[in-house]
Amino acid sequence: MTGPVSLPGVVQSLSVQLAAFQAVLLVASGLHKLIWRGRIQAVAHEFAGVPPHLARFSVVLAAAAEMLAAWLLWSPPYRAAGGALAMLIWSGYLFLMLRAMAQGRRDVDCGCSFGAAAQRPLGAYHVMRNAVLILMAAVVAAGSPADIAVPVLASQILAAIALLALYGALDQAMALTPPRAGELS
Repeated sequence: MTGPVSLPGVVQSLSVQLAAFQAVLLVASGLHKLIWRGRIQAVAHEFAGVPPHLARFSVVLAAAAEMLAAWLLWSPPYRAAGGALAMLIWSGYLFLMLRAMAQGRRDVDCGCSFGAAAQRPLGAYHVMRNAVLILMAAVVAAGSPADIAVPVLASQILAAIALLALYGALDQAMALTPPRAGELS
């Protein structure tokens, strides 16, 4: 039998799972920046407006911030701080997307895709994806009191990896261009 379920208990359990997903996503994102650093340095310059001579430093700095946020999210006493840092990271990326869209630069590579393939122009999908990531990070930041240190369980790590796979699949599906009427692929 299980005990009574309380709203704070549910929020805390959800917070731990979201922290695990966010940590896995941030590690993947940080590694992506380091593995594809040539592409991401071009993104830093063209999308974010970083001067070319500072692009390499900005990519390393962004990857380090993502790795730090991931580490904080894994550490129960620092999970709320990790959620807050993740919120700042996702908000920064969202700001850059909205700025590019407002400037009419929807076709610019935002570096958001884990693959090297081109993606769809910036639009509602990108904005909503980042808004959801910000919301998830906010739940982690708010639902992770430092005095209650709940560790991440192996099952939650596996679930986080599964969510990352779904996240990547959705990203790839959204990058597809639907065929036009009468076209054969």
